[in-house]
Amino acid sequence: MGNSQQMPTMNSLNSSPDDETTSLLNNMGTASKSTASSSDITISTLAESPSNDAESQCSDEVMKKRHAWLLPFFINIFLACASFSIVMPSLSPYLLEVGASMSYLPWAVASYSIGEMIGSVAIGTFYEFATHAFSLGRGPRYSMIMCICFGIVGSTLYASAAWVDSSYTAQYFIVAGRFLQGVWTGGQQAIEQAYISAAIEPSKRVEFTATLSTCAVLGFVAGPTIGALLSMIDTTVLGLRIGANNAPGLFILLANTVMLVQTALFFDGKDDCTGERVKEADEEDQVDSSSGNSEYKPFNYMGVAVSMFLFYIHYYSFAVQETIITPLCSVLYDWDPIEVNLLFTCAGVLSLITSFAVRLLARYVEDRILLVASIVIGFIGSAFLMDLPFNLPVWRFLAGFSMVTVAFPIGRNVVLGIFGNVLGPMNQGRWMGAMIAISAFPRIVGPFIALELLEMVRWKTWLEFGICACLFFVVFALVMQNIDLLVPYEDFLDDFEKNVKQHGRNQLQDVYSPIPSPIIGRRPVVRKPRAQG
Repeated sequence: MGNSQQMPTMNSLNSSPDDETTSLLNNMGTASKSTASSSDITISTLAESPSNDAESQCSDEVMKKRHAWLLPFFINIFLACASFSIVMPSLSPYLLEVGASMSYLPWAVASYSIGEMIGSVAIGTFYEFATHAFSLGRGPRYSMIMCICFGIVGSTLYASAAWVDSSYTAQYFIVAGRFLQGVWTGGQQAIEQAYISAAIEPSKRVEFTATLSTCAVLGFVAGPTIGALLSMIDTTVLGLRIGANNAPGLFILLANTVMLVQTALFFDGKDDCTGERVKEADEEDQVDSSSGNSEYKPFNYMGVAVSMFLFYIHYYSFAVQETIITPLCSVLYDWDPIEVNLLFTCAGVLSLITSFAVRLLARYVEDRILLVASIVIGFIGSAFLMDLPFNLPVWRFLAGFSMVTVAFPIGRNVVLGIFGNVLGPMNQGRWMGAMIAISAFPRIVGPFIALELLEMVRWKTWLEFGICACLFFVVFALVMQNIDLLVPYEDFLDDFEKNVKQHGRNQLQDVYSPIPSPIIGRRPVVRKPRAQG
């Protein structure tokens, strides 16, 4: 027993992502009480076992062997992010092609984020319901398939706008298509993050989130490249014209079809056992209630609130940057579109390098240290972008832009990992949906606020980036004040139990559970009480 938990070797740390993932999952959990070799337990033997029920499939030994969900997630995330970035360069020309007014451009852009907000909450809620209502594996699988179907309908509407005679109808096809595409990507993100929290142990969630984010960045970078190739298309198929502007919609339709097929074939959803655990917890609650032994289980409200606020600040900073950098470069430095595109290409490469770095650092550095680092880097970068005391030289602009670019992937990956840990061993569908919705909201209001602030001070940057710097400073103080609450739920529960022994349960109940959040539909599933002596 003493040798059952060994530190990972240097070979495992330097292995490829698939090898590293296999090694990681083979070392998760506690030592098995069975005398059988772990190599004897495979998915095929489970299928042949007469006792192939939910409990056996959620055992520690089985979870060690299961990592097949990573490949479908890698493919889905890459295609979803490529589908997002492939549309943006051709969106405004597409509106002009169908005869729509350019006044619809903000609506076409905002409709995606609005759909992302609604889809993340709605599909995240359905994910939680389905995981509890259906048998093991079907809830996550049905949720992902339903989510992709929204993308298929949305991409069909978007591509077919060019085939509609009425410009009035065509512009609504584009807006509705972008909205449904947002529903798809918002729901997909909520499902993926909730599934990671269920399938991966707390100490590795940041690392796995960063690994998946690497696929996202690759998709963002690949999208414009694919779009440039599609821009050369000008043909007619079955009487329907396919050109540079609606070809991205057809690519997204193809991508959704590939995602649907490979999800149906390769994603079984059986790594999320929270539905089975909730059923067990509900049965225990009924027994405890009937016997009068029900136990109060606290919820880490402050840890959840701090994580959400920090997530919003990082996304607000990101929304400001992606909105105003292009016009700012033209006004301040007279850059042409080629130079601006080169800047954003370098930003994509820098984000990719940062995601790789976070994945590596998460093995050696505590999550909360990375969290604080993201805030500090974001604060310094925002301060660099302020044109004080006189102007904003190019070197300082590039330094500030680079630091804000680096702060975002660090903050996003680490906050999501910590958020999953803070929530604990519960189904996190609705919570992750709410988190993704929070990230979409700044991209709806951020562009309007950023441009208004720039125009108020005649295109000076001190007001906009001064506000960003202040927000980072405020969230830094908030995080440092509550740093002890940004821990896995098990640690939070241990601390609560220790305080109960010192101060009594009645006094602490008001401290640990203020006004209940309306989004909470069920208490967290926590560890069973330790057996008494």
